Amino acid sequence: MASILESSIPKPGNASPLQDIETVTLRDIIVSALRLKDSYYNVCLRGYERRLPIMDRLSEVTDRSFSLLGTALLLFPIAYSSTFSTDVEQLIHNASLVSVMLTSEDWKWFREALTKLNLSYLGRTDRMDYRNASVSMGEILRWSAVYDEIAKEIVAGYPLSKEVYNIIRENPCGSFSSNVKWAFIYVLSKQPDGLISRKWGHSIAIKISQMASKIPPCPQETELQIFNDFLRSRKINPGSTADIIAAGIALHEIGELFDNDIRPPLPRGCDRTT
Repeated sequence: MASILESSIPKPGNASPLQDIETVTLRDIIVSALRLKDSYYNVCLRGYERRLPIMDRLSEVTDRSFSLLGTALLLFPIAYSSTFSTDVEQLIHNASLVSVMLTSEDWKWFREALTKLNLSYLGRTDRMDYRNASVSMGEILRWSAVYDEIAKEIVAGYPLSKEVYNIIRENPCGSFSSNVKWAFIYVLSKQPDGLISRKWGHSIAIKISQMASKIPPCPQETELQIFNDFLRSRKINPGSTADIIAAGIALHEIGELFDNDIRPPLPRGCDRTT
């Protein structure tokens, strides 16, 4: 649900009901989110049983059209941790701990998902050989956090996702949609987008982040449209920022269950979590 909510709200440079972009369409996102629903449910059940791996549930729904790899990577530890957490703070803490405990079996399945997507960065660096099947997924995330925004977000304890959660919860802009739009600009201003950095270069990612930092809180639609036109004219998509927004929305939706003391017995509890 988090990905569908995220994509339903128009944000600069992202696919939405108002625009498809060159690299991804709204249909791609919705179809990918629907594929993931059963995976999140199953990962939640495995968390209840304290059973790994979990990344096999990502590999089995991945193909060349799958568009939510970063979102799933953020949300799988959250889904896993949801049954043994009692509030959002504990959920974030547990999810971050779970992520670094992911096994070599998880890494095997995640590598398979990357291969299905035909991504080009499965190679060797001076610090890590990503082709090595014997390393754990937790190790991969720790090493990748040096340069990858999503890995950094997970290992660091979801700091930007928590900021998104707080913005939505505090409601500074008066509506869920407006809060999400402001959270998107806020996150992009604080952290150069990882997808932009990989595809267009880090200097471009920094420039886009600086542009976002000049947009005031709770921006007007005209300000967002100008920024959107700039990004679309250059075919630039802040996709990693959208992943973090989806994670923040997920925290908010699960937090609503915690706040209302809704903790139904399994399997219904996992059904609500997804």
